[in-house]
Amino acid sequence: MQTPDSVHSSYTLVVADIHLQPGANHPINTAFMEFLQKEAANADALYILGDLFEMWVGDDIGLEDYANFIKQFKALTEAGLPIFLQYGNRDFLMKEAFFLATGITLLEDISLVKLYDEPYLFLHGDSLCTDDKGYQRMRRIFRNKVVQWIFLHLCKKRRLFVGNKMRQSSKQHSQAKTAQIMDVNQQTVIKLFQSYPSVQHMIHGHTHRPDQHLINHQGKTLHRWVLGDWRPEAQIIKIDKSGPQFLSFSSE
Repeated sequence: MQTPDSVHSSYTLVVADIHLQPGANHPINTAFMEFLQKEAANADALYILGDLFEMWVGDDIGLEDYANFIKQFKALTEAGLPIFLQYGNRDFLMKEAFFLATGITLLEDISLVKLYDEPYLFLHGDSLCTDDKGYQRMRRIFRNKVVQWIFLHLCKKRRLFVGNKMRQSSKQHSQAKTAQIMDVNQQTVIKLFQSYPSVQHMIHGHTHRPDQHLINHQGKTLHRWVLGDWRPEAQIIKIDKSGPQFLSFSSE
């Protein structure tokens, strides 16, 4: 397995589930800042497939709590690095002020992206976990624009309180559920591939289970790539003209 330092050719980097923390000196924050400065800066583009932040309860709070990362993203995009981002299940309340401050481009929840003449399907991955009925129900509620508008008009203290309660609740529910329920549903994956017949590679995060899954379907071999989280070591993906491959990144 390569490390990003060993890569010198034209390439794109794909990451997910960083879960940046409000504390500036958290090991995950330190590792990801190093990644941005030393690795992402040399890529053709950077794609972030959700859960960049552990919690985002409004641009007014987030832009202050993560000011050093906002500044770094802006420096990279102004230097010519295209950065694309999808919402995750932790940070879907990033709005116009965030994207203006960083220069990052928002992607649709499911995006068809062509890289080096090959089509790729990018998504966060939570929409594939259809066995978890309770989660999917809450996802629909939280993504409702009216619900979001009401929440974002609460005072800062109330939003932070609700956000922290939701984090705690999410951890408790995750511990109580089986691994199978929280993983992707194979039929949902195949249906999504069928909706994009030109695609052989799907890349997502969310489950925190980095792996490459091969699916034989109707005479074709389909590839589902799952990104890892950052603890602060990470399994990320590099894509070049030869296709995707995993890279290990660890902070020095």
